[in-house]
Amino acid sequence: MSLPELVRPTPSAQPTGPAEPPATTIGIIDSDVHPSMNPASPGVLAHLPKRWREHLEHTGLRGGSPGGERPRHREFASRWDAVPPAGGAPGNDPAFARAQLLDTYDMSAGILNDIGGFQLSGGLRAPAELAAAFCTALNTHREEAWFDDDPRWYGSINLPYEVPDLAVEEIVRRKEGPYADRWVQALFAPDNERGAGYRKYWPVLEACEAYGIPIGFHVLSGRRITPSGPANFYFEEHCDFAALNFPLVASLVFEGVFDRFPGLRIALVELAWSWVVPLAWRMDHAYRVMPREVELERLPSEYIRDHFWYTTQPMEEPENPRHFDEVLGLFESSGMADKILYSSDYPHWDFDAPGDFPSSVRRDPERFRRILGENATALYGIPTLPGTGFRLPR
Repeated sequence: MSLPELVRPTPSAQPTGPAEPPATTIGIIDSDVHPSMNPASPGVLAHLPKRWREHLEHTGLRGGSPGGERPRHREFASRWDAVPPAGGAPGNDPAFARAQLLDTYDMSAGILNDIGGFQLSGGLRAPAELAAAFCTALNTHREEAWFDDDPRWYGSINLPYEVPDLAVEEIVRRKEGPYADRWVQALFAPDNERGAGYRKYWPVLEACEAYGIPIGFHVLSGRRITPSGPANFYFEEHCDFAALNFPLVASLVFEGVFDRFPGLRIALVELAWSWVVPLAWRMDHAYRVMPREVELERLPSEYIRDHFWYTTQPMEEPENPRHFDEVLGLFESSGMADKILYSSDYPHWDFDAPGDFPSSVRRDPERFRRILGENATALYGIPTLPGTGFRLPR
């Protein structure tokens, strides 16, 4: 239908000066998105062999921390508005998650991390064959339900990581399968049976290096979070996650993992980043004082600088924004400006939108570009889509 003559533009109404430059856009890759935390959903169970479906019907899922489950701040620890219109747990409907996250913020990609699957995937609370079959079923369901929903969904491979030979089989299955380019990471919990660098896990580390995918360590398997017993309050637990960082990084470095697997990369997901530089100082000092206990080719801080990446959520937000700038500046000046990855933690209650960064980050286009997308592109090989993303003011 044509415009009425009353409002039809005329030549005299057209601008005569130079066209206004387009707004600058920064591509966004969300490195931590959570599908439903219920690993026993019908879509997943449908892919389990009959033997293991009947086993789970008989025994149920074994899980939970030794001190029992703390009440979540909100049901499913999620935003109230993240429950799909058809009901169910947040993250069970890929189309709704796509509309609420990828489309709303014009994202290039979202990486799915299945922390709910840690109940079975690790392989300490279930027969080894069940843990492996469960990971295969969960990964297959993600391909059919999520990858087929939108090409912007990517995923971390769920692994029976405490059974390394079966974990390697699952890596090969996914990286040699039809969705190979959509599986961009392998997923571990940070509280493994042994230290993350222990030789038990070397076959898995070797496979990840061979396929060029990072290993992501994400909080919350529930076996242990503190060295002094379970937390009594949810917020206590939420803050205690940071206790996982030091032993995880120290084990990988001092066990010589990066000398053995120099191409291996590690992403610490939802484990913050402000603690990194002081830990590097501490490890360097210990190594200089007592270098004969371990054999390393480089200083611990050099491995930390070159082999670790960190997601932004939960982001440190001090009352004085200058303190944030100082900590971020120290992190970046230590050679890790390319190691921070934007993450929303969707659909959880402490979700961070792409624009929720302190003004000092948003005012620096190059820094903002690195954090929102470029660093993730370099780590995962996921491209940012031209013309999409966060629009900076002109």
